Amino acid sequence: MKQLLMVFGLFFTLTAGQAVVQEESVSSFNVPVKSLKEGEKGFVHPDSVSTGHLTVVPMSIKGFDGAKGDKINSALRLLEDVVNSDEFKSRVINFVNTKGTRAFASNKNLTNEQIYAQFMEGRETLQPNTPNEMNYYLALYNKPWSRVIGYTDGSINQININWKYFKGNEISDVAANLAHEWTHKIGFDHKSAAEHDSAPYAIGYIVGDIARARLSAGLH
Repeated sequence: MKQLLMVFGLFFTLTAGQAVVQEESVSSFNVPVKSLKEGEKGFVHPDSVSTGHLTVVPMSIKGFDGAKGDKINSALRLLEDVVNSDEFKSRVINFVNTKGTRAFASNKNLTNEQIYAQFMEGRETLQPNTPNEMNYYLALYNKPWSRVIGYTDGSINQININWKYFKGNEISDVAANLAHEWTHKIGFDHKSAAEHDSAPYAIGYIVGDIARARLSAGLH
């Protein structure tokens, strides 16, 4: 049985059992997200959790020529710097949702610590034999009428990025978008584009926040 699905200007024909396309419909990842700080009730010290390390690997980059290539490569380098930082580890472990609970939405019954561990393990659903790597297959497309920054689904490696937003977004926003999409690649989803406490959205916001601070401080 097929059904027609419209999501923020995108139309998809889905067959029962087919992977659902995951997309973001926000123009910026500059969104406040709360994490507990040391001294606050419920804070989990990062030293109590094993630290992982990820290497960002550009596997296939299509359509990013010239200045576009420089921008996407800068975002990938910034992303690698952020996800391997102590601040990223602490903020993911101590993430607090809008209900005040230290938990991500659509978390597959995993704790924040377990989500951090799975993220840093780097085993994509389609590439489980490349641990500790964030493998990126990126393609640039242009749909000026769309409100979607980018999209992917669980049946493909490729992440599609809309030039409409890419051209105007800061490198920190691009890095956040890349983190969001890659979180789908390790098996995390969101029920809708409004589920901002989900791992893909919240981790993207955390990456964007840290990335902006690092760029402002001249640390990248």
